[in-house]
Amino acid sequence: MLKNTELAEAVRNTAYFLWEQDGRPEGRSFEYWLKAKEMHLRQMAYDRWLAEGTPIGRAEEIWRDVAEEIESNDP
Repeated sequence: MLKNTELAEAVRNTAYFLWEQDGRPEGRSFEYWLKAKEMHLRQMAYDRWLAEGTPIGRAEEIWRDVAEEIESNDP
């Protein structure tokens, strides 16, 4: 579970939405949670990249920074 409650709630809501869209398959909750977490990671990295003025050559670094931030919020 993510410690950042807003992010954790957003990931849960996205995972639930994706699960519902796929017809509520049983036994795959973790798969949907991982997919939702990845979606939020991508969005956060993209938003940060845009906020920094779309710096050339920094996309990978920003991606890693955001991934580390998200992972550091995991227990």
